[in-house]
Amino acid sequence: MNKFRLTTLAFLVAGVLLAASALTAYVLLDPPRTWDSAPTYIVDQNGSPSITDSDGGVTAVVNAIGSNKAWNGAGSGTVIHAQAGDTSNFQLGDGVPMLRFDDPLHACTGSCLAATFTGYYSQRNDGTWRIDDADIVNNTRYDYTSTREPDGCSGEYYIEGIMVHETGHGLGLGHSNVSGSTMYPSVAACDNGPATIAQDDADGINALYSGGGGGGGGGGSCTLGQKGDSCTANSDCCSNKCRGSAGAMTCK
Repeated sequence: MNKFRLTTLAFLVAGVLLAASALTAYVLLDPPRTWDSAPTYIVDQNGSPSITDSDGGVTAVVNAIGSNKAWNGAGSGTVIHAQAGDTSNFQLGDGVPMLRFDDPLHACTGSCLAATFTGYYSQRNDGTWRIDDADIVNNTRYDYTSTREPDGCSGEYYIEGIMVHETGHGLGLGHSNVSGSTMYPSVAACDNGPATIAQDDADGINALYSGGGGGGGGGGSCTLGQKGDSCTANSDCCSNKCRGSAGAMTCK
């Protein structure tokens, strides 16, 4: 079984962007990969000391990740769960996706707000790729807030929006060049509060988890090609897999 590791994707403060020329709308991780079933993220029960709501952002993050306004409302059914818990045994590649409010590995520095370790995946018997783990860390250099704080936002970053972005990576999405999308690679302070996704984000998650994408979707509303339909590119298929010889390619 092939396994890969230590690849990270970072969410950056505005002003430091990834090169957009290599991106076209939503982008899937390469190779495209999905969870076998909807993962349950363990959200650090200790919370963040910079967030002054009732529990340091724990409830805000759990609710944001599980919201039907985010990935679970994109059209592919329930693709992710979240619950508060003990993350003291945080370990990359152990198959338990965790979300830390700090960064015990010091992987997210400088302009990095948060990072997801996307490099833990393996190949299924049918040739597709499964996600085995995708942990998330946060840079404590920055101050965060939540929409549950009574005093609003002043030069901080909303933890809900950041974590919806990071769990997008955890589910198999890369960075989009569509400004205003959740998966855009950078954000300005106080500009990412609602735990919602844009149409571009929904299109990306549905390309992975609708129509037999190999993940934990269950149902879906994808209107692209289904298994066996003719196609010319991966983007023609709900599964994002167009295979075959030239002139005789079908969705797999």
